[in-house]
Amino acid sequence: MRDLFATLPDEPAPPMPAGYLDTVLTLGRRSARRRRIGTAAVWAVVVLALAVLVVPGVQLPAQPGAPSKKPGLPDRFAGYSLLTSTVTKAPPGRAIALYGYGNGELFNMFQPLVVGADRETYRQVDAMQERNRPSALLAPDGTRVLLGDDRGATGDLVLVDLTTGKRRSIPLGGPVGVRLLAWSPDGRYVAYSAAPLTGSGEFGSVNFVDPEVGRTGTLRLLDLSTGRSTEVPAVKPAWTAAFAPDSRRLAVQVGQEAHLIDLDGRESGSVHITAGRELAANVGWSPDGRFLATVPWAADGPFDGTVGGNTNHGVFLSIARNVDFIAITDGGTPPPTPVQDVVQLLGWRSAGSVVIATTNAAGQLSLTEVQLGAGTRRTLSRFDTGDTCELGTQTCQVFDLQLATGLLPDLTVRHAGRPQRGPWPAALTIPVATVVLIAALLLWRGVRRT
Repeated sequence: MRDLFATLPDEPAPPMPAGYLDTVLTLGRRSARRRRIGTAAVWAVVVLALAVLVVPGVQLPAQPGAPSKKPGLPDRFAGYSLLTSTVTKAPPGRAIALYGYGNGELFNMFQPLVVGADRETYRQVDAMQERNRPSALLAPDGTRVLLGDDRGATGDLVLVDLTTGKRRSIPLGGPVGVRLLAWSPDGRYVAYSAAPLTGSGEFGSVNFVDPEVGRTGTLRLLDLSTGRSTEVPAVKPAWTAAFAPDSRRLAVQVGQEAHLIDLDGRESGSVHITAGRELAANVGWSPDGRFLATVPWAADGPFDGTVGGNTNHGVFLSIARNVDFIAITDGGTPPPTPVQDVVQLLGWRSAGSVVIATTNAAGQLSLTEVQLGAGTRRTLSRFDTGDTCELGTQTCQVFDLQLATGLLPDLTVRHAGRPQRGPWPAALTIPVATVVLIAALLLWRGVRRT
């Protein structure tokens, strides 16, 4: 090899073109800048993607703001979303509505939801999810939800605070089946029916608690300030109930009679209810104290010793009926004219105005205010019934709808903005964030090779 190199001509290297070194340095710097810009762009995409994914999934320490002076109802309820957070993870503050939403044709994807009275907050009531979506009551002021258990006998009721997300267990003194009936306007008392359970689903339904308690349940009055329940043995089987506007009396239907009792269980009278009808649950006593509102039986009515006792709890709201009114005392002002085409009576704005659920020919559910006597109607809000449930295969249905009855007199209707659903579920945030990180890594490696 030494000899071979020795034969090469000993000539100097050709001179470089003018400005060659400057050109090479400029190109090198340009290439380095491009690599840095590409890397920075990739990491900017990563940071932005993580911000989009992680920020909605992080619970901020701030508590819900103070309630506004006037509670509001959105003029349109938001559609179904799997990204809706829970009350425990992100307390929504006081609610204007509690309802079940979804469908179960192919997949059981129902959601128990509360909607904010002060902002566009939507939250799943996870305590209800954990108890398989039992029947529940929304407090008149919209700050709490009380639930039992439809799966069988339970030893406690669960009180959920919507402003903090905390739960309180209220012992019942032993396992019993429970039907929640009514919440007093002052927020202190809850009427419920309780009975030992002997069945195990023989009524052909997953929820056999409601019908069995409807046949054998005894009225109890719960004082939420002390957690103590008082049994009223004479009122059995308690079917539906509604508190008087002063919270000192209670109308409880047994058979076709509405018994008027005070908080000590003493009866002061009764009102006969026409066969085939029942006292409107929780909202049946008018604000002026003069009338009881009745609706047709949802199923086969109160238990009469041989038949009845099926509550039809959990059925989609779609069947239009009528609301009639009965005077509590004779000789007073005649009852208002019946209200037709009512899917559900939801509460009273005043002694002369009620809020009802109605439906149109397309099956869309609306909340409507009706002026009694005049019969004039005003649509307050509508539900989305689009094909967004069960992964876009079914229409969305509403059931077990309740409003915060104590907020209705001051209720305003607000334009529905973008729904605030709270932090994303971790089960969704983590996989999506992982996919984004892997994609960003592959992109970064590709930029480096280039």
